[in-house]
Amino acid sequence: MSVKNKLKIKWYESKQHWSLLAIGIYIGALIILWIEYFRGYLSLIGTILYTFITPSVLISVYYIRKSTHQRNIYKFIFIIGGGLALGWPIWGLISFILIGATWSPFYEPQGILRIIIFILTIVPSYVVAGYIFYKWGKKRDFRPYM
Repeated sequence: MSVKNKLKIKWYESKQHWSLLAIGIYIGALIILWIEYFRGYLSLIGTILYTFITPSVLISVYYIRKSTHQRNIYKFIFIIGGGLALGWPIWGLISFILIGATWSPFYEPQGILRIIIFILTIVPSYVVAGYIFYKWGKKRDFRPYM
């Protein structure tokens, strides 16, 4: 048996037992984090956050993979995650053009007017990005990249 086939078999086995692999990696990283905290290299808040947030993320991912509502969850993740990922650069570009640059039309306003302009640029940016990802996901039938 070639090395390539052995690697494929190992990869397939690890995909079947991904939860055990993730738990092992979590425990190993947890031990390293606490050791580094006690050595003085890491902060307590970061170590505690990793300790308590990572198990909830692993349980959520396990639920998503085993859920009967998997298609709806993928739609939700695709639209919200994609909208957040694309909405931020869209908003940054629009706010730079309208507010940030010295030649922009709303460079001078301060106070409540600047906050209103900020809100009026941020909301449509994320809505447009979510719509783009909705259309893209609908085209690919909201299949995950796995």
